Parts: sequence; C-alpha cells; structure tokens
Amino acid sequence: MNFELVHTLRIPADEYFDVVLSDEFVRWVKDTMKQDERKVVRFEEKNGTIYRTIRSEKTLGAKAQRHFKVPKFVMEEKQEIRRDDGSYTWEYIPNIGNNRFEARGTGVIDACEQGTRLTIEGEVKFRIPLIGKRIEKHTVAWVEQNFHKMLEGLEEFYERGYKGKKE
Repeated sequence: MNFELVHTLRIPADEYFDVVLSDEFVRWVKDTMKQDERKVVRFEEKNGTIYRTIRSEKTLGAKAQRHFKVPKFVMEEKQEIRRDDGSYTWEYIPNIGNNRFEARGTGVIDACEQGTRLTIEGEVKFRIPLIGKRIEKHTVAWVEQNFHKMLEGLEEFYERGYKGKKE
C-alpha cells in the first residue's frame, strides 16, 4: 500500500539533517519509543551521499517470543541521504518475517516560511494470504498517526535540547 505524508516543522531547513543525524536525536528516539537499544551501526559518506543504518531492539513478551522464536524484535533502518538536494531514501528490515514484509520509500525536505516541509512517500507490503492488505491499511494508519506525533516531538527536542546546545 502506497502512502504520502507531509508535515511542516519549525526547524530551519539548513539545520534539519544536523538535528536528525545527531547522537542526541538517536538517544531521544530510543527513549521516546521505549526501545531497549538504538544505535547507528553504519555511517559512511561517499560522493555526497550518507549511507546510514540504525539498529533498534526491543525485548518481546513471553508469548511473542514463543510465537516468533526470537527473544527480541530488531529493526534496521537503512538510509541514503543526499544533503545537497534535501532528499533521502529509507527502508526498514525486521529480523522477524522479513520475507513477508517490506517498507521503503523516499523523503524530501524543502525550506518554507515556517521552517522545513518534510514530504515522505512510501510503500508498505505484507505478503500474507487473505489478510495482508488489511494489515497494510492498519500499518499505514499507524504510521500516519505516529509520523505527526514524532515530528511534533522532534520540534520539542530541537527547541529544548538541540537548539540550546548550538547557541
């Protein structure tokens, strides 16, 4: 299922990538999302493109551990960021069901009067007979709801923590 999300942030466009690529932001997301672990496992810059992978971990409950046969849910976020044109690609790869799940897309930031306009386009696929499309709809609805909450939190993080450290 395809989706598009747009959000305007009160963060200057020329600071956006500095903020979201910061170690402080990685820690803030870990705490906000109540993850057990969140770390950058790859950060490499070549020919103007940043290749970045973040690994997040969350311990599963006993029932989920029995069902999935793993103790933790691990998600890798792979990003290719081109700061010069404000664009990036993203892909999520889980340790559970990755042969039945796909989530990937693109993002672009643009300067606007309020600060930064972020546009995300993506696709979520669940290859599960009979119920895959329904799970996709619920997943996209969850992503939409949490996308705006997370970005509102990003503004707060910028105002209270990150911006103050730069000044």
